[in-house]
Amino acid sequence: MREIARKLGVSTSTVSRAFSKPEMVRPELRERILKMARELDYKPNRIARAMVLGQSDLIGLVVPDITNPFFPTIVRGVEDEARKHGLNLIVCNSDGHVAKEKQYLHSLHDLTVAGIIVASASRRDAYVAELAADVPVVVMDRRLSGSLVSQVNADNYGGSKSVVDYLTGLGHRRLLYLLGPPMISTAGDRLRGFRDQCRLHGIEFDVVRAGFGIDDGYRAMKQAWPMIDGTTGVVCANDLCAFGALARLAELGIPVPERISVTGFDDIAFARIFSPSLTTVRQPAYEMGRLAVRAILDMRRGHASHQLVVLPTELVVRDSTALRNASVELSSGGAL
Repeated sequence: MREIARKLGVSTSTVSRAFSKPEMVRPELRERILKMARELDYKPNRIARAMVLGQSDLIGLVVPDITNPFFPTIVRGVEDEARKHGLNLIVCNSDGHVAKEKQYLHSLHDLTVAGIIVASASRRDAYVAELAADVPVVVMDRRLSGSLVSQVNADNYGGSKSVVDYLTGLGHRRLLYLLGPPMISTAGDRLRGFRDQCRLHGIEFDVVRAGFGIDDGYRAMKQAWPMIDGTTGVVCANDLCAFGALARLAELGIPVPERISVTGFDDIAFARIFSPSLTTVRQPAYEMGRLAVRAILDMRRGHASHQLVVLPTELVVRDSTALRNASVELSSGGAL
């Protein structure tokens, strides 16, 4: 680092900032520093620099399930925005386990990362808030009530309401809701939106606990069969859950959407190529990732200690929903 500074006639602190806080160095000067670093085959010692500066050029991201196609889109948004600002990304998968999540958060803290983004496995925020006292933290795709930690979310409540409005407009009067993990705020907000809007429209409904996976949706649909006489719409906690429900309905020979409509939530890539293509609520996953990084950068600059961002969702109508078909219901005996 001293050699680069000597050759360019700048201070070592300027060279250090070019790697650790590139937004604080003029673009043309940073490019000269990076070019000289390549010529000298300079490779910064991140650990040593972190110890000196009290901060590394790493951002930590903790997600609950990297196999869920919703989260890689978030990861891409985080990575693309981080790279624009000279930051690198560490991704950790918690499997939705609070203990594993805590281990990752403590490890990232020990690395003196520049910031941490976490889709928390629990509604409990005490340990996240404690962490935020030492390092910029953004909670994403989760809502922590009463917390002073920055949060970036989509409008799960409003998105769920839009599904009920749409199905009501198609003539559906009895719905089944397959609930996500109850300890996750995202699932709770979607259920709340569903219930509130059903009650507003006078819609009858049942709720069955499922989860956010394909197997969860399949098992819940199997469990719900005895109670859904007269049900014409199944609203699922997310897209993967909906795929599982659709698989079970296909086994039973129940036509979708002729006999029963099915909806999801997230709009992952597979939703439009599944058969039937899935009506769902689109979350701006990539944008959520980008804005989470921007929130960390704001905190690093001292512009905001915490902020709450709620992005709008969008109902995407595809082939898994249709007008309520009374003639099909009658011919099938009105039951599943």
